[in-house]
Amino acid sequence: MKRQYTVLAVDDENDVLLIVKTALQVEGYRVFTAADGPEALKTAAEEKPDLILLDIMMPGMDGFEVLTRLRENEATCQIPIIMLTGLSERERKRSAIERGIKYYIVKPFEFQDLVSKVRLAIEDSEANIF
Repeated sequence: MKRQYTVLAVDDENDVLLIVKTALQVEGYRVFTAADGPEALKTAAEEKPDLILLDIMMPGMDGFEVLTRLRENEATCQIPIIMLTGLSERERKRSAIERGIKYYIVKPFEFQDLVSKVRLAIEDSEANIF
């Protein structure tokens, strides 16, 4: 039997969360969602997902602060993260890469691009490439 992987999607836009959740559930993933940084930190610590899709631009606690806190927590520091954002600016990508982010998805995105990067990130994590 094939293992069901768990993904935590974090975005302050409900439409994006619905799209991500639907696309990944169709592919067999179990998906949790969080609408802000504090909820993301709580859910990540409780559920220990196999992967986190993390929006950068969120009110209050942005994605980079969430990333920092996830990395500081022993329970969540090894979870691979894909940054998800509407920004395509090089500076944001560079900042994400400097923080150890290998995959970056720019909104709007194609379902297949999302699914492919999620699959690759999980495979990399299992192979200890992250």
